[in-house]
Amino acid sequence: MVEAKRLGREDFTFTTIIGQGAYGRVAKVKKNDTGELFAIKIVEKSHLQREGKTSQALIEKNILAKLRNHPGTVRLFYTFQDPEKLYYVLEYCPHGDFLSLINSFTSGMPLHLISFYTAEIVHILELMFKVGVVHRDLKPENLLISDEYHLRLSDFGTAKDLNNPSTRARGHTFVGTAEYVSPEVLSDQEAGIGVDLWALGCVVYQMLVGRPPFQGMSQYLIFEQIRQCAISFPDGTDNVGQDFVRKLLVADPQRRLGAGEIGSDNDLAALKCHPFISSFDIENILDIPVPYSNWPKKDEKKSSAEDEEENDDIEIGLLNSKKEEIKISEPKILLSGIIKKKCGWFFKKRYLVVSNEPRIYYTDTSSSTNIREIILSKDLKAELKAGNDFIINNPQRSYYFRELISNPQRWVEGINKVIKDHFL
Repeated sequence: MVEAKRLGREDFTFTTIIGQGAYGRVAKVKKNDTGELFAIKIVEKSHLQREGKTSQALIEKNILAKLRNHPGTVRLFYTFQDPEKLYYVLEYCPHGDFLSLINSFTSGMPLHLISFYTAEIVHILELMFKVGVVHRDLKPENLLISDEYHLRLSDFGTAKDLNNPSTRARGHTFVGTAEYVSPEVLSDQEAGIGVDLWALGCVVYQMLVGRPPFQGMSQYLIFEQIRQCAISFPDGTDNVGQDFVRKLLVADPQRRLGAGEIGSDNDLAALKCHPFISSFDIENILDIPVPYSNWPKKDEKKSSAEDEEENDDIEIGLLNSKKEEIKISEPKILLSGIIKKKCGWFFKKRYLVVSNEPRIYYTDTSSSTNIREIILSKDLKAELKAGNDFIINNPQRSYYFRELISNPQRWVEGINKVIKDHFL
């Protein structure tokens, strides 16, 4: 019996970079022996180690393998590694991401196409839920467009396998993107399928209106809108679409459409029967031609000489991995929650936020404008005190806080890690 050859980077020709994120980049590649096109996600091991995300990379690989035959998710074909990087060889989606497609409709996406894509996302989520996977970062950027303009859900770096005890512990971790995160995540509650159903509501709203439902000058202002479920629709928005969204953007995750027990009036069957999507054969929707033909024109293809030049640049970047630094693409909340801050003799409720910019700030829970920054430096340090109390010390002053729900150790470890990563 001949043993199958183990694949490596030398088995692929790298052509163009098609995506970049916090821990690596995605390249379009051609498999040398067959000419097939793939997308390779290249993850820097040093970044995973620095951010303490090594276990998450393994979880993502296992979830992608579990979903290998799921028609609505980006398929994982191969994995390999070298001393500096991990490589995930994935299905190549030639038409980019769903956000770009939404934005390409200058007069708004046609309503029948919105309903179709909504039904497609519902089907993708249902198949995923059936095998116990919650994505936890559903947004238009993580929906890719296949060759036939069907959707493929991608980026399972923060996903959770509900059937795997090692990932169930991640249920209280803050993950997701500010505009699409659900109220229970902001309150440090366990994240189940409700987080994806909430994000579905946000994505459908964005298709209907052209922007996410919750926006603000800061993440805190966005979070305040989310907590209040403060949504409104422009005049002329389809009433059936509005009803669908409102039944998803409900504060209580158990009351969201699709989240109920089987047989209840808000189970997955009820979600699929909503009149906004019920006219489609949802079970077979990924095999149905997308009901649209006037797609935006793609840019003209580059010459082979341009491809070769860009290929050389990519190869050089991959070979010089030790010198390569990939910046985090956007600010991200690392920790957030309502705590109590000592003010004189008394404790008052405050909303405390730690981000990767790096930044630490707090604000009055009753006001969205009075934001107080904690000045960061290499001398800042967080320490545990008695009970649920912790303190943040810097050369200027000390800040005394009290955790209301969970272990204050998470604040101490998270804050000290931010200081270590950025100042030491």
